[in-house]
Amino acid sequence: MSTSITYLRIKRAIEKNGECFLCELEAEVEQKYLDNYLQELVMDSNAREKIIQSRGFCNNHSYKILAEANKPTISDGHGVALIMQSITKQLIQDVSELKNLHKDAFSKIIANEKKCPACIHVAKSMEMYIKKTAELLASSDEISELFKESKGLCIPHFAALAYTAEYVEVNRRQAVLQLLSEVEKENLFRLHSELAEYVKRQSYEFSEADRVAVANTLLRSVEKIAGRRMRMQERS
Repeated sequence: MSTSITYLRIKRAIEKNGECFLCELEAEVEQKYLDNYLQELVMDSNAREKIIQSRGFCNNHSYKILAEANKPTISDGHGVALIMQSITKQLIQDVSELKNLHKDAFSKIIANEKKCPACIHVAKSMEMYIKKTAELLASSDEISELFKESKGLCIPHFAALAYTAEYVEVNRRQAVLQLLSEVEKENLFRLHSELAEYVKRQSYEFSEADRVAVANTLLRSVEKIAGRRMRMQERS
C-alpha cells in the first residue's frame, strides 16, 4: 500500500468525525477483507489451506461471513458451503485421531481470534495504520490540525497509538503524546457533558422529542470507552 493512499485513508477517516477514526479504518479493513474473501479468496488454494489450518474463522467472523454471503447483492451460499465443507472434512479427521479427552487435546480444533485469518489480517493492517498515524502526527501539519478538531479516539486505540508514539523521533515524541492526551481529554469532557444532558432529559419535564435528540449518546459513550462493536449483534 503506498504512503499516499494510506495518508488519504487516514485523512478521510478523521474527517468522518466519529468517536474514533481508527475504529472507522478498522471497520473498512474488515469489510474489504470479507468482500474480497467471498469474491476471490474462497476459490484460492492458499486461502483455503489457511482456513483449514485455523479450523475456520472465529465466532465473530464466521457469522459476518455468513451475513455477507446472504446479502441480496452477493448471495454466495455456494462459496460459504465450500469453505465449511473443507473445514468439516478436516474436523472429521481431527476428531477421529483424538486419543484422549483431555481439554488440551481439543485446542487445535477450536477456531479462535488468535488463529482466525480475518482477525490476523485486520490486526496486521491496524498495526500499520496506527504506526503511520503516529508518524503523521509527528510530521504532518494537516493531519495534526485535523486531529485537533476531531472527536479523538476510543480508549483502546488511544492506548495503542500512545504506545506506538514512543517510537517516533525523539524530538517530536513528547509533542505527539501531548497532542494525543489533550485531544482525548477534551473529548472525554465533551462526552461527560453529553451524558449529563442525557440523564437530565430523562426527567418527566422533557418531551419525547427531547429524549430522542440525545438518544445516540449512550452508543457513542460505549464506542468511546470500549471501541467499535465487533460481535454478531453488528449484523442487525
